[in-house]
Amino acid sequence: MDDKDWPLQPFNEAVESSDLRREWEEWHRSFELILEMKRIECQHEKLVLLLARGGRGLQRIFYNLRPVAEEIYPEPVPVPLIPKETPEYDNAVLRLSKFFIGKRNVRIELELFRTLKQSESESFSQFLLRLRTQAARCEFQEREEIEILQQVTVGAFDERVRDKGLEGTFNLDAITNYAMNREMLLKQKEKAKTLKEEPAVVAAVKLERNARTAFRGKIRTRPFQSGPRPTGGECNRCGSYRHSNDDVRCPAKKARCNNCGKIGHFGRKCRGGYKRFGRRETWKQPKEEANVVTSEDDWNEELPRRPVPEDIQQVN
Repeated sequence: MDDKDWPLQPFNEAVESSDLRREWEEWHRSFELILEMKRIECQHEKLVLLLARGGRGLQRIFYNLRPVAEEIYPEPVPVPLIPKETPEYDNAVLRLSKFFIGKRNVRIELELFRTLKQSESESFSQFLLRLRTQAARCEFQEREEIEILQQVTVGAFDERVRDKGLEGTFNLDAITNYAMNREMLLKQKEKAKTLKEEPAVVAAVKLERNARTAFRGKIRTRPFQSGPRPTGGECNRCGSYRHSNDDVRCPAKKARCNNCGKIGHFGRKCRGGYKRFGRRETWKQPKEEANVVTSEDDWNEELPRRPVPEDIQQVN
């Protein structure tokens, strides 16, 4: 038979011993649904399919089990009558269920149920499903709804859901509806907050990008200067961006120009033509101009000497 006609994996006997009962119950329930869908009613055919689809692990377990007292074996009938069919499949299910049911420790399952808590990324419906699955292993019977409600009160992630459970006015169905409505409300608020913040973030990014582009444009047209820059542009005396033309702290205010020889600006900001005054190392600064630049100005540029008549005679 094609596997596509039987969408059921073989029985997993390698699970932990405490989970063997749950594994058998879930696998057997799926197998019964497929039998009903295929309309298979023969006991012998059911048993063959059970062992064939269950795999070697289930076969090994079944053939090493002894018959149980609940198994049914019909008595022989006289020859004219048709003998009754032996319920081979039902007996095999009884034998396997008896084996797997004895593999569960109810106290351990109860301790596991008490430790269940809802994680931050888990929805309330998923948490409730975990509680119901574990509660089925604890065999609460009539107390199952009360025990699940108590664990919701202790293990729910939302504090308001826990408070509603402590009030004692909600049953399990009411607190389930309240918790799911709270989840939907919080998700809608988070989505609205995200949509509200996106335009502001985009505007901030554009503003920062424009400011950065404008700043880079200014850097390309100006020489590099450290420190804050005034809005008035560079100084026409020394070329600095740190102060304006009228600032008394300008080092070039009392300095002599290397090009035109006038006092009040540096050579790099001179607007007159270039004049050669001879060799720089032979010039000596006049005494009356020796202290024109104070120490606080922090300017050490070397000044050229003024031309004298001897230089003109040497040229001639």
